[in-house]
Formats: sequence, structure tokens, C-alpha cells
Amino acid sequence: MSVEAAPNTDGQPLLFDTAAFASPQQGFERLCELIVDICDAAMLGEVENFRVVASTLHLGNALLLDGRSSALRYNRTPEHIARGLDHFQLVMYLGGGAEFIVGERTFLQRAGDVSLINMSKPHLTREIPGDDGVARVLSFMLPRPLLAPLFAAIENVPTITVARRETAFGALIGEHMLALKRYAAQLTQAERQAAAQSLAQLAAGGMDSHADNTAPLPSSSQEALRARIKRHIEDNLSTASLDVTNLCRRFALSRASLYRLFAPQSPASYIQQRRLHRAFAILVSPAFRPWRIIDVAVECQFSSDATFIRAFRREFGLTPGEARERSLRTSNAPPDDRPAEPRPDAEAARWVAELTGAIPQLSALRTIRQEK
Repeated sequence: MSVEAAPNTDGQPLLFDTAAFASPQQGFERLCELIVDICDAAMLGEVENFRVVASTLHLGNALLLDGRSSALRYNRTPEHIARGLDHFQLVMYLGGGAEFIVGERTFLQRAGDVSLINMSKPHLTREIPGDDGVARVLSFMLPRPLLAPLFAAIENVPTITVARRETAFGALIGEHMLALKRYAAQLTQAERQAAAQSLAQLAAGGMDSHADNTAPLPSSSQEALRARIKRHIEDNLSTASLDVTNLCRRFALSRASLYRLFAPQSPASYIQQRRLHRAFAILVSPAFRPWRIIDVAVECQFSSDATFIRAFRREFGLTPGEARERSLRTSNAPPDDRPAEPRPDAEAARWVAELTGAIPQLSALRTIRQEK
């Protein structure tokens, strides 16, 4: 028996079932391999009882995940966040529930509650099985660019926000998620994209009121302007002229107005943060393996490799070399000693654009098939 990944070519759900493996232990190990870039997983029960049945459906640039599994513990660390997978997850447990641990705080999610998880921040999830011994979860993975224009300040969105099932909004968004699950497979790709956009708007509009956020909200025109500026930044991360002065000139803003739009973060620190995330994506990409550290530093507009290494360590807690080494260990691929190429080809550039912009094609969301 062999198990391999296959692309989704017909718009149907992608399936993962540990029953396709020779043993529960083998199924669990394969699951851990598939989600290694997202989090570390640990079993909360006996290995011989482990079981996961899950399906994934693409909704344009969002994803619908529906699964039943033995209770697990998921740990998303700064190291995982540094890998560049940047999204939000809208979660509802249909059976069982979960505890989310963020620093010294614990948030309880019961069956029927809906939570919005900011995956750019570390947290620990400990699932609680239902009466039948399994946790049933419905979740939607929403890319950050889809939500960014909808929040007053997306950088300040809490790690976990829970809408209780007893509240009107909790019941409304829960019913919306269930309806989308019920009909998603019957929708066209354009309709799925529209449905994902609608869900993102509903989540952002309601969850903001459930978070501990008392800061005044800017006007919708300011939100749209900030979204345009951030998109311009994403499109020009490798451009030397991308700085505060040129942003003010391009968008006809004073420095004070630009800084207010990005508060509490400064525009310059935001640009550097996005360049560092792009650098991380380049370092772990097989397409860029011939590049030296200095090549990545220059591409991402750092004045020297020493400056780049210091900034990278502050952001991610490891050096660029360590990030590349860990990605090589994960992929079991040997380093490529060919001379550095001056620029990536079109396919490599597309890969990095996907990883640092819209939600990436995660290895954890492939089809798993059994071949006898």
C-alpha cells in the first residue's frame, strides 16, 4: 500500500482519512508531516484509537475544512508563524470543543460557539472530545488580504475572539457557516468566492464587537485607503524607492496622516516586517535554494547581510541560515551548491507571491488516496 498526494482538479472536496494507512500510528505521523508548517500536533488519547476523517474544499482563495477526529493538541509557535503562512481561521465545533491558551489566558469554546483565530500570533489549542469520544469541527481558513480591509486595525485583532452561541451574532454566524458547508460543493467557483467574501465581511463586522478593543474606529474611507497602501507595499517590496516619503507623495498624504493610518505601528516598521516575511518565504522555497543569504538581503532591500540577519533574528527568533536549514531538514532535500541566479524565474516568483500574499497551497490540504 502506498499513500500519495493528488491535485484537486474537479472542484470537489479533498479527503484525508487515517483509515487509508496501515496503522493509526502511521496515520498520525502522516498528519503531523502534512501540518508541520502550520503547527505541532500531539495526541491526547491512546494511539491505537486515533482516527481523523477530514475534507477540504477551495472557496476561491479561502478554504472550508470539515473534520471528525480524536482529540488533539495543536501548538502554533513563533517558529511556525515565521514560515509565512498568514491567515485567519473561523472555527465552530459541532461536537466537543476546545481550550485556547494564549500566554496566561485560557479561552473556552463549546460546541456551537464560533471563534476567530488570528494565526499570526502564537497559541495552544487543546481539543475537548464530545460524548462520542471525537471532536467535530467546521472551519474556514481566510487569507489576511481578504480580511485586512474589513478591520479597523488588523494588526490589533486579538489572537482569539469567541462569539457565544447564546448571542444573536453567535447564532447568526454559526448558521451562516453551516449553510455554506451544506451548499458549497454545489456552487460555481465564482459563487464560492462570493460566499467566502460574504463570510469574511460577516466575521469581521461582528467579531470586532466581541473583542476587547475600545480604540475608535476610522472611517470606511480610511480603511479603504489603508488597504490600498498595503497592497501597494506588497507589490513593491523589492523596490528601493518604497519608503515613507514616496508613500506620502503617491497617496497625497502628510507624514502625520500616514502614521495615523498605521498606528500603533509605524509605516517603516510595517514595510520592514513585510520584507522580512518575504525573505523567509524565499529562504524556505526550493526554487530559491541556490541563493546566498546576501542575495536574499539585497532582494529584500537590506543594506548588508549583517543588518538583515539582526532584523531577521529579532522578528523570528532564528537566523536566516537556521530558517533555511530547518526547511531543508523538513523536506529531506540536500542543499544545492549551484551558483546563485540573479533573479528567480516566473514560476518561483509566483510561488513567493502566493506564500506572502493570498493563502498558500498548503501541503496539509492535499488529497490523500490509498493505492493497493
